[in-house]
Amino acid sequence: MLVIVQGFFEGGKFIPSEPVKIPEYKKVILTILDEDTEKTVKMAAWKECLRLLDESIGEEVPDFPRANLHRKVEI
Repeated sequence: MLVIVQGFFEGGKFIPSEPVKIPEYKKVILTILDEDTEKTVKMAAWKECLRLLDESIGEEVPDFPRANLHRKVEI
């Protein structure tokens, strides 16, 4: 049986796009694609942004003072 797993390398480790279970000591073949890495870098940055957002859920948001944008200003 042939199973194809897509993903990317980050920090020297292969990160699959979707969770996959591979039995221990299973023989695998890794093919590295020659494509634009800019998209991959943007995807990693977006993944980090989502991770930080998930971590911030439940944090207390400070009460910032409101600005008075309707005041008269002399020019």
